[in-house]
Amino acid sequence: MNIDENAALEILKDAPDIYRPSPFWESLASTGIAQLRDGGFENFKRTVNMKYFNWNILGIVRHQLLPVLRYWLTNPDWSVFSAEFPKARDPHFANIKSFNPLSALVYRVYVAMLCHYVSAEDSLGLLAELDEPLLGNPFHIHYNGRRTSQDLCNSIHEFYRAGAAVAADGRPWNVAELGAGYGRVGDVFLRALPASTYTVIDIPPALNLAQEYLSTLFPDEKIFRFRSFQNFEDVREEFMSARIRFLAAHQIALLPAKEFDLVINISSLHEMTFEQIKNYLDQIDRVCRGKFYTKQWLVSRAKVNGFVIRDSEYPIPSSWKCIYHQRHPIQRMFFDALYELPSH
Repeated sequence: MNIDENAALEILKDAPDIYRPSPFWESLASTGIAQLRDGGFENFKRTVNMKYFNWNILGIVRHQLLPVLRYWLTNPDWSVFSAEFPKARDPHFANIKSFNPLSALVYRVYVAMLCHYVSAEDSLGLLAELDEPLLGNPFHIHYNGRRTSQDLCNSIHEFYRAGAAVAADGRPWNVAELGAGYGRVGDVFLRALPASTYTVIDIPPALNLAQEYLSTLFPDEKIFRFRSFQNFEDVREEFMSARIRFLAAHQIALLPAKEFDLVINISSLHEMTFEQIKNYLDQIDRVCRGKFYTKQWLVSRAKVNGFVIRDSEYPIPSSWKCIYHQRHPIQRMFFDALYELPSH
């Protein structure tokens, strides 16, 4: 997978200014394209993914180790210390992330403890059924007979936090994710809910990466690939018949009203300008007939955008009913919230 920066950004040529990358995202996108060019698609989970939600040792220790360790101390499972980390280092590639023996020990024990933590609320038994895909050369561990990872554990935890287990009875669910990274959460939803559809709404290079990743993982599914269109009616039949769909960020405005049962945004609203945040929340209000799940920094870190936003300052529409809004139980520098939106 080769991403040319100019070609990747071509999809945004018709986008209104409100949908163009914020200053923070302009920098992040350039870095991501360079990492994909240097490390290749085959190693993206060790390069560009380290800028998404796969935490390094410092971030683990500072922001999330304590609640996971506290849970383990009250519910000990000694098998976490026998977890294996088969590819902590990759000698074939000099420019991708690797772990030394000490950091590898901390990492594998933490990920095993995280898996143990998430398993307590895993009512569908997803951790016992799903393996971390090897596509992208992930930092995975072997634990309890499965191949697992930070990403898989966090995605399953977010699946439950978003209330998605209610769709496990086989009901068809239309799910959309705004800012999907490489598609880790979509992978879990698509495997856990076989009757669901999943729509990714994003900007390059994450949009390109998620499309390549999910298309490769689900080769037999009908896929709506992102392309330029001005009127939804021109693509309605193809879009509606696809299980996995990819849209550029500005195309959210072209979608029909109240299309989705669940909309998700994880750790990217805070990377936008305030005007963009307000616009996307208004669009979510328009296209969602069910619930909205959000997970963001308690205090945003994207100061290059010219402002700081705190968890209480998001312009949530007054018609939304808050189901919960609280400090995140694992990543303690984050909050997450679930809202019920008007159905019409």
